[in-house]
Amino acid sequence: MKSYRKSLPPLDSLLFFNAVTKNPSLNSAADELFVTQAAVSKRIQRFEEWLGTPLFSRDGRALQINEAGAGLAADVEMALDFLERAIDKVKAPEQPVVRIAANAAISMFWLYRHLKEFSLSDDSCNVSVSTTDSTAELLSETHDLAIVYCDGKVPGWDAITLLSGELVPAATPGIAKLAETTAMFDGNAPMGDEPALLEYANLTPDWINRQIWLRQTGFADISAWSTIPCNSYVHSVGKALKGEGIVLASSDLLETEFQSGKLVRIGEVGLTPKKSYFLCCKENAPLSQSTAKLLDFLTNDT
Repeated sequence: MKSYRKSLPPLDSLLFFNAVTKNPSLNSAADELFVTQAAVSKRIQRFEEWLGTPLFSRDGRALQINEAGAGLAADVEMALDFLERAIDKVKAPEQPVVRIAANAAISMFWLYRHLKEFSLSDDSCNVSVSTTDSTAELLSETHDLAIVYCDGKVPGWDAITLLSGELVPAATPGIAKLAETTAMFDGNAPMGDEPALLEYANLTPDWINRQIWLRQTGFADISAWSTIPCNSYVHSVGKALKGEGIVLASSDLLETEFQSGKLVRIGEVGLTPKKSYFLCCKENAPLSQSTAKLLDFLTNDT
């Protein structure tokens, strides 16, 4: 088979040379190419040997492009730009990706369910979900959208109310009946056969646990009742669904579990928090078409 373009060096040599000429140091060029500095230096040396002429003057490890190198750099840059444009003309367009962040609780019990419905709609697109309980990480610049539990004041972001709802004690029907039979929420002393309270750590100041709920509702002090420690709010809900105890449940967040009858409310006392879940997008930043469609779907499907 006839060999074409014998007068051209390997394409990767041109890419390495281009990276070196566009970066202030070999280290930064190596970072851009995801290789070591030694690999860059060796590739440039081989390129110069192939050409039969130096492209850089050397002072220790430092490289200074010479006249021949500068002239070649401009032509290589132009050639690579031309090649890139030619490839783009025939390359299939990349599917847009919307990056959304949310804490573990709303991701597990609300977001994934709505994303499934979105993926079946005519407006569907690729969605990447980041899960973290850190508000600072939720509001990273790398995210297009973020669901944040807050008072709606998020500097640099526009916030749209997504979920609020009461916080109420809840359990499976059998456990709820036992709690009512023993009148454990009526201020009575524990008798020993009452269901346990599912307790979890306050991960952030924004999240309300049982102790805060009791204090703000003025409800009976049930600190003497048995508790089961849980790793997180999601873990406590999981145990409640298995019939292992009573969870402090968000009526909106666990709407599906309440509607299906898997969880039932215990008693009539509830607390509406001052904070809610908000869907946030960057302030004064244009939204991509895909991001706008997802935002519209989530805010109109609640």
